[in-house]
Amino acid sequence: MFKHILIPTDGSPASAKAIKAGVALAKEMGARVTGYHGVGAAPYGYYGEPVLIDERSYAKAERAFLAAGEQHVAQIAKAARRARVPFEPLVARTATTYQGILDAARRRKCDVIFMASHGRRGFKALLLGSVTQQVLTHSKIPVLVYR
Repeated sequence: MFKHILIPTDGSPASAKAIKAGVALAKEMGARVTGYHGVGAAPYGYYGEPVLIDERSYAKAERAFLAAGEQHVAQIAKAARRARVPFEPLVARTATTYQGILDAARRRKCDVIFMASHGRRGFKALLLGSVTQQVLTHSKIPVLVYR
């Protein structure tokens, strides 16, 4: 049914569970996996206002975020290697997390997105937003949400 699965990760325990399930699904279907992590364009404060920092500090922070993204995607690579599932990594800069996921799926020609949900509800969901909800709302391909 699916031939190419995008598995985005944020390094959270929920994502770790989704990685295992997504790789298992890929193995069962004979699909390949692209592991994805998006790095935001700029650090933001609590209310979405940009935080002003000097260029050197910004570059250092960006390198740290990219390195963390590489580590998160390496967890998917390890699971795929163990399951003998073909794998491609992708760590990219993105303006918004959900748009980065959608762009990655489109660029890599994935036919499904398999992602975790943190299960936030009520005020927490309103305050923090939901990347999963945004992906579900805007995706043109199927999205499987793992809880």
